Amino acid sequence: MNYAVNAQEMKQYDNNTIEYYGIPSTVLMERAALAVFYEITGRFYPDCGKILVLCGAGNNGGDGFALARLLYLKGYQTQIFFAMDEGSMTPETKAQCLSAQKYNVPQTKELLEYPYTVIVDALFGIGLARPIEGRLASLINKINHINAYKIALDISSGISADTGSVLGTAFCADLTVTFAFAKIGHLLYPGAEYTGELIIKDIGIDKHSFLGKAPQARYLTTQNAKQMLPIRSPYSNKGTFGKVLVIAGSPEMAGAAYFAAKAAYYSGCGLVRILTPNENRDILLTKLPEAVLSVYDAKADDLGSLMDLLEVCMDWADAVLIGPGLGQSPASQMLVTKALQYTDKKIVFDADALNILSKNMVLLKESKAQRIVTPHLGEMGRMAGKSIKEIQAGLLKIAQDFAKEYQAVCILKDARTVIGLPEGEYYINTTGNCGMATGGSGDVLAGIVTGFLAQGLELGNAAAAAVCLHGEAGDKAAEKRGSYGMVASDLLEEIPGVVRRVSQLANINGTTSTTTKRRKK
Repeated sequence: MNYAVNAQEMKQYDNNTIEYYGIPSTVLMERAALAVFYEITGRFYPDCGKILVLCGAGNNGGDGFALARLLYLKGYQTQIFFAMDEGSMTPETKAQCLSAQKYNVPQTKELLEYPYTVIVDALFGIGLARPIEGRLASLINKINHINAYKIALDISSGISADTGSVLGTAFCADLTVTFAFAKIGHLLYPGAEYTGELIIKDIGIDKHSFLGKAPQARYLTTQNAKQMLPIRSPYSNKGTFGKVLVIAGSPEMAGAAYFAAKAAYYSGCGLVRILTPNENRDILLTKLPEAVLSVYDAKADDLGSLMDLLEVCMDWADAVLIGPGLGQSPASQMLVTKALQYTDKKIVFDADALNILSKNMVLLKESKAQRIVTPHLGEMGRMAGKSIKEIQAGLLKIAQDFAKEYQAVCILKDARTVIGLPEGEYYINTTGNCGMATGGSGDVLAGIVTGFLAQGLELGNAAAAAVCLHGEAGDKAAEKRGSYGMVASDLLEEIPGVVRRVSQLANINGTTSTTTKRRKK
């Protein structure tokens, strides 16, 4: 499992390693420096040009001093830029600084106009909790405009390890080498833009250092999505892999129902039934003849027959999706309210179902149904009574708090989708791209989630696997078409291939690497 930690958790695990296991802090610092040293020397030769190491007064700066010493002794043209007051150095950093001085590693307190090839950021690390201002802010801004390959030690200075927010200004890295575990700030935007390629190195802090208290966050890659996929038995029939009911569409709005239903089929479920208004019958029969159709008169004064039909459809299904393109008519409101009463079903609430629930959240809180909600920022804002800006600033906590309060798995969709679980844990997805910000993309995701539920996955695993593979399908579509011209149909067509490839992945151990496009300067 890929853990992601906040600053407090990382400091605790560091302390546990030092105090409980007896590994000295200086040993961990030297291991950290060696990890970055090997990464740099593997990419650049000694004659690559000048390397500048920016060092602060904290232990992140100590890592930088040790790294500079190692590079200098290996023959690299290395210079240390110390940006702070020597009196504020930690004991470990002071010792590393003195060691570098004794080895005559060049040091300066002024940024010289050298044509640097590589610039290493070891100014602040994960402990920064206030905005960078004044001289140091000017320094970082100047560094960002130098044409050199930039490497951050642990995390880019100026990025919150807890939220990914920019604290005043931030170092813009091409590569970040972090230690032990990914930090939440590496994964969430805008921090992900400043991280560049992320390499996670083992320095001797691992799961033993949890001492029984594991991090709440995991991040998703296609490697761990493999373990979540439903098992396919060769001894099977179309009923073996589950039946999905898609309650979607409104008069003349068949697209959402189509995307969700086809995505459910592509996820591997055996049968899909669509409950939709009469007006959508012909187009869905043409576009998706594999689906079973149940239609109703959305404009009827008496909705009793619709409720009878809903009962038949719900009894038939193993998992239910309600909301894509549904509208907010009286019939739609009744369908959402009634669906919450089916406590023996796994139900996904999406799109208009969420807008309906936002007007009476007591319905969701009182329901005993096994449920997943899939809001984008606007829908979450309506349900939580918060602005989009507030939700973006507290993405993890809002998803986590919502999941706990309503005992529902919460897939909160953003550039980095997060999944809150009722037990308090959460996932951060690392797949996907900006081309997926297109109409119908959410309908495809909701269909995949429901398809996995029908195949027997529990709610948390279904949500995590679906979000990860949906993003991977988006990445494959972007490779072929570019991010500008992608549409939801492109995502659909990539799903079978992505599921096939992921199901064939072997477990990969060792160093983990994820890449995020670098922020433009």
